[in-house]
Amino acid sequence: MKISTRFSFLLLLSVVIVSCTTHPHNATPLPKHQFMRSAQQQAAYKIDTLLNHAPTDMGWWGVKVQYANTGEVFYERNAGKMFMPASNEKMYTTAAALCLLGPQYRYATDFVTNGEVDKNGVLDGDLIIKGSGDPSWSWRFYDKNYDSVMVNFIDSLKIQGIRQINGDIIGDDNIFDDQPLGYGWSWDDETYYYGAQISGLTYSENYIDYILTPDSVTMGNPVIIEPHPQTSYLNLRNDLVTVSSDTATKWTYDRERGTNNAWFEGDYRIQKGETEETITIHNPTLFTVHVLKERLQDAGIKVTGSPVDGDDLVDSLDYAELHKIFTYYSHPMSDIISKVNRPSQNLIAEILQKTMGAEYGEEGSSREGRKVQMMFFDSLGMNIENLRLRDGSGLSRHNLVSPNTTVSLLEMMWAHPYRSYFMESLPLSGLTGTIRRRMIGTDAEQNVRAKTGTIGYVSSLSGYTWTNSGEPIMFSIMANHFTIPTYQVRGIQDQIANILSEME
Repeated sequence: MKISTRFSFLLLLSVVIVSCTTHPHNATPLPKHQFMRSAQQQAAYKIDTLLNHAPTDMGWWGVKVQYANTGEVFYERNAGKMFMPASNEKMYTTAAALCLLGPQYRYATDFVTNGEVDKNGVLDGDLIIKGSGDPSWSWRFYDKNYDSVMVNFIDSLKIQGIRQINGDIIGDDNIFDDQPLGYGWSWDDETYYYGAQISGLTYSENYIDYILTPDSVTMGNPVIIEPHPQTSYLNLRNDLVTVSSDTATKWTYDRERGTNNAWFEGDYRIQKGETEETITIHNPTLFTVHVLKERLQDAGIKVTGSPVDGDDLVDSLDYAELHKIFTYYSHPMSDIISKVNRPSQNLIAEILQKTMGAEYGEEGSSREGRKVQMMFFDSLGMNIENLRLRDGSGLSRHNLVSPNTTVSLLEMMWAHPYRSYFMESLPLSGLTGTIRRRMIGTDAEQNVRAKTGTIGYVSSLSGYTWTNSGEPIMFSIMANHFTIPTYQVRGIQDQIANILSEME
């Protein structure tokens, strides 16, 4: 009987299938590990899967992950593309300031006079503060006490026997240029603490904290507003009233541009309780000497003259003709950069950039500071061809960096003798700074040293982590132009950090 061709083919196919699914006694199975991904491949696969399914189709991600000790790169996505870094920019500023100025660098501010102190403790002349750019005259450096630094100044004057000043309190901010804002900053940020003006003479980070407390007795009464530091410098209008908990409310605050006229207005619901808001001041130099005069008088030291911005003097100050009373030294640079990176403090970052210009460039300006930074990075072999720095803090949307360049910065600092100072300045996940509430309950908790970055439609996280076996890893994760809520983007960043932290 003739067997059809089709039947013969099916018979042959069935034999092949049976032979492929049986295990003859002399077959040698391939070892299981040959089918498994390495730890790096598995981590890369997880990151890819996470980003491929991220709800950020309208934006884009840039990621680079690299072993710190060997330099081996095991994950990249758009690593060479340019991104707005937001406050990741602060790492570029603080790294350069730390390496160029040194961890023990201290600002030195001279208090001088054009007069003499008589036997009765009367200074017959002006008290002049020669600003050095010191950014540490802030509650942040003095256990949240707004007046500590002023008390130190007053004690130093008393040690010199001064009990009265027959003259003005003059502030000289000429260590820096007169540009009070960063390159490309938005005008509508000027009222808020993160957009405070930059000056060579700075006190309380150039803003005033206001504690708002509703009137718990009488509805319709003004909310109690208490300034910190206590000062009359800002002309504050209080049109903010206490209303009942069932009232629809809307309240706001602002400062008129170029002035010190500010206001709170609207309805403040009683159930909101106490809250804190900040308003920046105009002219930090005048603010500093104004508050100093207030504190001198509070301490019983009479001042007959006025607070004066040195730029308003008819004649320039000739320090060769003046007499030094004392010099006040700042906290060390190692402490200052921590106060920048951990809370992501913009003003101090801007001051550091201008300081580098003053110390190593032609003037105390951001432009000169950026030049110094770029020359420094170039001298250490970083590829700066596509690095675009425009301010010191990252508030400007004109800054452009890549994950490649940011990891190069992290690599440079990993190999630098000041590595420990730099790394200690970065927030620690689940414990300090801007990531103190992030990654809690994961392998990444208290295992990631990284700098955040946030402005509109921008979120970054770059730094260091360690695998379960203790291997250090450097990473940079940047997201731009997304339209989903920022917390969702941060959640994805945290998941990536955890993927790296749980590696073997």
